[in-house]
Amino acid sequence: MTQEEAFAVLKMGHSVYLTGSAGSGKTFLLNKYIDYLRKHNAPVAVTASTGIAATHMNGVTIHSWSGIGIKNQITDRDISEIEGRKYLWDRFQNTKVLIIDEVSMLHHFRLDLAEKIVRKIRRVDAPFGGMQVVLCGDFFQLPPVARTGEPEAHFIYKSEAWQKMNPRICYLHEQHRQKDDTCLKVLNDIRSNTVSEETLDHLRGRYKKEPKNSIQPTRLYTHNADVDEVNDRELNGISGEERVFRMGDKGKPHLLEALKKSCLAPEILKLKRGARVMFVKNNHEQGYVNGTLGKIVGFHDDGPMVETAGGERIAASPVSWAIEEEGKIKAEISQVPLRLAWAITVHKSQGMSLDAVEVDLSKSFERGMGYVALSRVRTLDGLKLLGLNQMALKVNEDILEFDKELKDHSDRLSDELKRMPGEEKTRAQETYLASIAPKEKYKGKKKKLSTCEITRCLALDKKSVKEMAIERNMTEGTIISHLEKLAEEGMIDPKSDIGHIKPCKENFEKIKAAFDQVYKKTGEMKLSPARDILGPSFSFDEIRMARLFMRK
Repeated sequence: MTQEEAFAVLKMGHSVYLTGSAGSGKTFLLNKYIDYLRKHNAPVAVTASTGIAATHMNGVTIHSWSGIGIKNQITDRDISEIEGRKYLWDRFQNTKVLIIDEVSMLHHFRLDLAEKIVRKIRRVDAPFGGMQVVLCGDFFQLPPVARTGEPEAHFIYKSEAWQKMNPRICYLHEQHRQKDDTCLKVLNDIRSNTVSEETLDHLRGRYKKEPKNSIQPTRLYTHNADVDEVNDRELNGISGEERVFRMGDKGKPHLLEALKKSCLAPEILKLKRGARVMFVKNNHEQGYVNGTLGKIVGFHDDGPMVETAGGERIAASPVSWAIEEEGKIKAEISQVPLRLAWAITVHKSQGMSLDAVEVDLSKSFERGMGYVALSRVRTLDGLKLLGLNQMALKVNEDILEFDKELKDHSDRLSDELKRMPGEEKTRAQETYLASIAPKEKYKGKKKKLSTCEITRCLALDKKSVKEMAIERNMTEGTIISHLEKLAEEGMIDPKSDIGHIKPCKENFEKIKAAFDQVYKKTGEMKLSPARDILGPSFSFDEIRMARLFMRK
């Protein structure tokens, strides 16, 4: 199917699975459809299976968007609790089109959870409550990984939601990605299970060859142990002071264990100036997302300074991850949202597109690993291959068979489109657009408040930090950052305007005593040293809130 045909199907409002090999233009077409919807003011939610994948679409994870978080199952009580969150209620009621990118990494049961929540809250007995759902991905990528305590993970086509939706299949066959036909041929040979001696010769030609673009390659490994070894070795090779950031935690032990396993930030983060790092959490307000790469260029009071590949400088500070039940935090961890990134695993590289890759596939243990790793690089000249085993070039045979079915469905849909009169297609598209776009565009103009000013209004209404975070769909750490900026600029008086968020007297006095010690030594109100004095029973956010009321 061509991009033009797939675009026509999307505009008719059908739920679709959009797929194709590397370079077929899946992301380009998704962005084209998103632009089309936004041009007509049609409400569209852009999500992906992981934070890294979401960065390419300027979206959020489906877990965050749907409110399921890291849950493995949803009870009626959970749905009632989610229904009580006004921002989620409004989100589900208003969204007309839901985009989910990189679905190969999405657990089948999590798609079912998201579908159930949306359908129940929208109160429409249709898949996803009647939304148009656009799934995009490639099942030749690695399957989702089940963590300890989770149900067995399958691709989403094994989910009940997939069966209910019965999406139209748009299988793109054109190649748009790159001028490097050799790279595409290698990938297509692996994908079609037709690896030949010629294919192997192309790969052997990149054995221990440095990338030709002079860019330091990102190293991909199949095992975490290799990644840790490389990152530790690189860090130890840098001279200079090492700064250590320890994860804080509080809550029930079994919940903390689950939270730490789902968090990519390490419990002990060691950094030096010059270290290569990757952000592991989304914070659009601060200018980073899960997968943003950079290097440490210095340190500030609360953490490291990171310079991104684009030249932006970000002051990274500790943030929180939490598990909530019935509106109460049951477990919480806090850490600087970074990890060392000279090397990452092949699994974590999915969704990335890299200029240069150094990869060792000699320990590949799962079908599809080689395809995923090799498809991260844009040209074969950007590849440095350190090793290869037979498993690396194999693909999942079940997927190979299912792929044939997908192509057949797509071909039949393409033939159907060709037979459909142009007027009928146009009428179907216009009818659908009229059903999802607002009847009239708002023409009035009013001053747009800055993000900090919006937080200020909520704070003056005596909302708690948690209430502000929920209403604004932000982290509590981001809200506190807004309050710090507002206080610095004199737009709020902490004592008179936000006294309601001040920590309890006992905790405040302990935090104040810690800051007094730090101030005597350094002449500054540094967060991390105060946290070291107080210990893990105090979260970074609580310490930051207290600091608002004692600025020197």
